[in-house]
Amino acid sequence: MSTGPFTFPQDLEQKPICVIGNFNIDLIIRNVPHLPVWGQEVMGTDHVQVSSGQTGYLAFALRCLGLPTTVIGNIGQDIYAEQILRDLERYQLDVCGVEITPGAPTGITVAIVRPDGERAFVSNLGSLLAFDEEMALRHWDQAKDAGIFCLVGLFMIPNLNFAAATRLLSRARREGKLTMLDTGWDPNNWPDTTRRGFNDMLSETSIFLPNIDEACALTGKGTPEEAAVALQALGPPMVVVKCGSQGSHLRVGELSLTLPAREVSVFDAVGAGDVFNSGFLYALRRRLPWDACLAMGNSSASLYISRAENRFPSLGEVLSTARSSYPGISIQGPVHQN
Repeated sequence: MSTGPFTFPQDLEQKPICVIGNFNIDLIIRNVPHLPVWGQEVMGTDHVQVSSGQTGYLAFALRCLGLPTTVIGNIGQDIYAEQILRDLERYQLDVCGVEITPGAPTGITVAIVRPDGERAFVSNLGSLLAFDEEMALRHWDQAKDAGIFCLVGLFMIPNLNFAAATRLLSRARREGKLTMLDTGWDPNNWPDTTRRGFNDMLSETSIFLPNIDEACALTGKGTPEEAAVALQALGPPMVVVKCGSQGSHLRVGELSLTLPAREVSVFDAVGAGDVFNSGFLYALRRRLPWDACLAMGNSSASLYISRAENRFPSLGEVLSTARSSYPGISIQGPVHQN
């Protein structure tokens, strides 16, 4: 499949961003030297319980950048659900699109973080098993006015299958929205059925934002440059591969661009990809140069992973960091026009 040019919806900068996908609780245990073997125990030195899921992390980060944001998702009926609702309200996010699944436990993930910030996850989906296409459509009013429609955490909402996800992305595109996809890691380790399932979904995606492990697993390629080309051939005019400490790589049209990461001391990388997405989408929404989009994404993630508190950076912090860290890149006003 050949990809078309990347085009911006009219009045994109005046429209909100809608994020649809998984809400859950993250119990993060930090400074774990290695994973235990069965029957044994390993100690960490710090832990925290936070409202999360890719939907939560992305929505919170977008709001801290001052962007109008709506959400569609579900939670259970327990103390964890109450925490998520409180945090949504704290970030001034409308909870009308967040459905409570009666009698179900809210999904929870235990994130185990090494001293260098690398992480591993164990999850119980709980209420997320109730999220499906019908639920998404019940709350479509939250997406109605959006300029960017973000579908995230797909593998955490397994009853929204590839066909259903494709239909949602297709509807959003017919309504004139940019569609963004960030599925997360496949817990089944990317069998051929998963790779085939991506084909139709990517054909309805404007921007695909995998990390390097996901991109290479999907394509069988060994570098972000090769993976981005292969993924772009499946339909999305823009592919951004997040490479952690190696920075980020963008492929749009025939342009390939890599930007190194900022060097920071990593406190915790759980949610870093979602915070990268927030900075990237901020710059994209303003039609900044492509390298400025990567600079904003890299800067947002670097600030987040280096902090123990007040982790989601403000717009002023991200702009200041991007301008000082990447002085050769213009982070000013719009440059891209259709």
